[in-house]
Amino acid sequence: MMRAKVILLAALVLSLLLPGFSAGAEGYTFESIHAGVTLPEGVYETVLTPGNLKDNEAFIVSRGFTVEGLAADFEARGVLLQAYDQEEDRVLVVTALQDVDAQRIFDVNAHGTDVRAAYRISHGPRGSWVVLGYRYDAVSWKNFAKIGRFLQLRYEYREGGDLVRRGYQRRTVRNGYSITVDMQVFGRQLKGGDNTALNKVFNTFTFSKILPLPPLPITLDETATAPVETSKPSFTMKGKTKAGASMTAVVMSFSTGASKVFETVANKAGNYTLPIDLPGEDVYLMTLTVHSEGLEDLSKAYNIRYQAGLLPVQITGAPPAELLSDELVLSGVTTESGVSARLTVNGVETVKNVPRSGAFSFPIDTSREGVYDIRLTLSKKGLQDRTFQYQTNRFLNEQSRQDAVRQSAASPGYAELLSNPDAYDGQTLTYEGYITKVENADGEWLLRFALRKTDQGFEDLMVLNAETEPAFAIDTPVRVYGRMVGLSVGTDAAGQEERLPKLQLLPAAGE
Repeated sequence: MMRAKVILLAALVLSLLLPGFSAGAEGYTFESIHAGVTLPEGVYETVLTPGNLKDNEAFIVSRGFTVEGLAADFEARGVLLQAYDQEEDRVLVVTALQDVDAQRIFDVNAHGTDVRAAYRISHGPRGSWVVLGYRYDAVSWKNFAKIGRFLQLRYEYREGGDLVRRGYQRRTVRNGYSITVDMQVFGRQLKGGDNTALNKVFNTFTFSKILPLPPLPITLDETATAPVETSKPSFTMKGKTKAGASMTAVVMSFSTGASKVFETVANKAGNYTLPIDLPGEDVYLMTLTVHSEGLEDLSKAYNIRYQAGLLPVQITGAPPAELLSDELVLSGVTTESGVSARLTVNGVETVKNVPRSGAFSFPIDTSREGVYDIRLTLSKKGLQDRTFQYQTNRFLNEQSRQDAVRQSAASPGYAELLSNPDAYDGQTLTYEGYITKVENADGEWLLRFALRKTDQGFEDLMVLNAETEPAFAIDTPVRVYGRMVGLSVGTDAAGQEERLPKLQLLPAAGE
């Protein structure tokens, strides 16, 4: 009798601790990331974790693996849980890795919009995930009330050009790990039910503890860093770090995935010199890791473009989309000497020679309201010219700003926007339609917006995001202006997958 009471009490405690717990559901906790999930009853026939592989040896062997081999694979990929829904040919995988992003960001919720935007863009067609074989066609942030921000992703994964799987993911950086909940689908197209199945598990995901941002244990003061662009195959990194620290630079080709390793050790004063030789003309991702015994490693990532004949230029002070002062300073730096710079602003040209230091700057009078067309060309004999073009606006009052937004906004067709969202990423768009729903999701306002209203209901739907409560009435014609920020992926009322364009509403830009 006493034992029955203990079991009943344990079940009650578990039901309180695990969101979405029901009779037959099984909860899993992941101590390394201070999190857990609950799997629904009767869906996943086999659930593998790093601790139960030996108990599932027959299943593992039947799928062509060994326990030792799968254990090594789990460790390399950071797998915490791998659950098999054999009826639907899909596998749920939860992973956590202390990768470069995890060490650099630690907790994406503790950073501003610039860091979150850069992390989202890294999943785009020119981001680092492409090198790993992923092609994401839906990428958008969602701030969940109890667990914070996760990217909502839809993808195809290829190895050697061959399609291996498709899937949906939820991904974040928290508690010092890159955490991914991945619904992998094999041998067929994705369907709405796959996303629904992912959400049934993800809706139970919870953190038991949120760790504070740690101080950086190893400092790195670079006096000569990796170039963003270069016309030469070699460069040398220099600086100062902890005495005796080992430094490893891994240079990976974006086109082939081939990598090359360079190493050095800081001297007794902490000074280091690290020569790098690039294998050939290409775009590279370089990861620099600084290691000192007893301390947490420090990692930094660099993007490098090597092209013979290229005049390397980095713009350090680019014009913003909107000018707020009477003077703009356009500045940059080049690693070449003997470079001339020609600046044209609204047809007025200025020419100067770049100093031996390589740093240059042009002060531009922007006291007049209006549009500024800016063109900067840098030249050196024997190298290709580099040209940078910008268009920016100066507004002396709020009405002028709103008028300029309305005049510059584009309106691509709905089908084009849905099929090619990356082409419009960051652009200001405008549409006429109907607000069908307004809700507050943990301080973030989300609006459902439809371009068309028919006898059967609303069609050509979008998701609008606003920082403050919008003053729009439901089911009333309205024109909105917003910045394209990707696709929102979810499920509709029928449980089918729903991929909708997502716009960040511009303040005071609706009518």
